[in-house]
Amino acid sequence: MSEVSRRALLGGLLGTTTLPAACGRASEDGTPGPGGATAAGGTRTVESARGPVEIPRAPRRVVCTDFYSTYALLDVGFTPVGTAEATVGGVLPAQQAAYDALTKVGTTTELRYEAIAALTPDLVLGTLVPGLAEDLPEKLAAIAPTALFAASSPGDWKQRAVRAADAVGRRAEGEALARAYDARVAELRSTHAEPLGRLTWALVRASTDGTVFVDGATSWSGVVLADLGARLTAAAPADVPTTPISAERYDGLADADVVLSLADATGRPDPRTADALGQAAFTRTVDAARQVPLSSYYAAHYLDGQAVLDQVEAVLEQS
Repeated sequence: MSEVSRRALLGGLLGTTTLPAACGRASEDGTPGPGGATAAGGTRTVESARGPVEIPRAPRRVVCTDFYSTYALLDVGFTPVGTAEATVGGVLPAQQAAYDALTKVGTTTELRYEAIAALTPDLVLGTLVPGLAEDLPEKLAAIAPTALFAASSPGDWKQRAVRAADAVGRRAEGEALARAYDARVAELRSTHAEPLGRLTWALVRASTDGTVFVDGATSWSGVVLADLGARLTAAAPADVPTTPISAERYDGLADADVVLSLADATGRPDPRTADALGQAAFTRTVDAARQVPLSSYYAAHYLDGQAVLDQVEAVLEQS
């Protein structure tokens, strides 16, 4: 997936580190494990990307090896003790202070195992995607019970958000967020059926090297548009999350009535994307399109999804 999976999700090898065996584990009766962490209520089994995993029934000290899981936990009011750093996108302003206060344990592709062990977790959560070190699960399991969930595309964050909430005993809260999101989608589909049926949308961003991408229905915010039944530009194939597009092919975006472009969490347009959209080759093709910076472009959890719905609704109300 490389660029397809938010660049930071894939690729890169993790360094080799010698770890204290079973650091942070808690016993069946909830007494402190070797690392000092405590979990109450015994254990239960959950399905992970590598099969069934036994985890604490009521974990107290959770470390997330990605930021998707961290956001999902913050959504349901559970604060992990550590997280991988957010390398792309951005943190919702409402969660920024909570995120800043968390101990950072490296990035998804360059975790610091000693930092994870030092937090004496009783559970490690994360996402297992192609391109990570093959021995990553074993290294993490040597620290604490570990549940890594599979990601088939950037847009499957909804399923992983509920699973992360479930892993910390807050499935009800996670499912409540899912129901609220679904209800909002249904409301917008009903109240704005006419513009949703009329408009064609494009999701456009530029990478660090200047390559321009058109994202599809299984991308981060693309799945939100798909839930709304929105029609995406023909330049975004239905069977892949994202597609690079050259200046010679910008005419493929001529059908777009609305171009949603990458912005940071505060709504400030991404400079590289803004430069790309300002090029004459682009404006000649889509000069009639409404260009809207999308602050939750890299949607990764339910509150992100709601933020995308807010911004799409604003466009629909003006259409």
